[in-house]
Amino acid sequence: MVYKYSIRLNAEEAKKSAFAQFHDVDASYKDLSQVFRALKGKSIKKAKTILEEAISKKKAIPFKKFNKGMGHRSELGGRKGKYPIKEARLALALLENAEANALQKGLSQDKLFVRHAASYKQNVFKRYRKYWVGGNTIGYGKRAIWSNYVTCRAELVLSEAEKSFEEKENQRQQAKKERKEKKEKKVKGGAETERGAHAQHAQQKA
Repeated sequence: MVYKYSIRLNAEEAKKSAFAQFHDVDASYKDLSQVFRALKGKSIKKAKTILEEAISKKKAIPFKKFNKGMGHRSELGGRKGKYPIKEARLALALLENAEANALQKGLSQDKLFVRHAASYKQNVFKRYRKYWVGGNTIGYGKRAIWSNYVTCRAELVLSEAEKSFEEKENQRQQAKKERKEKKEKKVKGGAETERGAHAQHAQQKA
């Protein structure tokens, strides 16, 4: 079964985009939404690096929402985050699926980026826990503690940018270099002006 995507694209944008979705999967839609949040706007290479680092527990995924009682991570600069391994593996599989669809469509791999990614609650199956921590029996009916089984649906859209991410990175580095040179030139010019003013003041005194 294929669900409608929540993103709306015109005909021209749809031609330069590739789609993929999973439904009824055993994963937390809340954790998956934060994983997707970390991927949006990133190139395929960067997105894969983020997911692989989360799976190997090298770098945590930052959590802006659903982070009550969550620890702060030093690799995130003190922000809250964790390692949602199951959700990261699911996102990686979905990303590879969308990438394969894009290549089959004839899109350029170097120009692809994550345009849209979202997760939603899908089905809720009623169930309850029979045991409490320590093995104490809870019972049935009114004495039962409900622990529902919730599945989620995930969707991801890759789009082709006008320029490759390598070209954008080169332009960014060039602009950064020019700003630095301009700043150094300004500081140098200001220092020379100040030295000239001091010399002129000294001559007037003499």
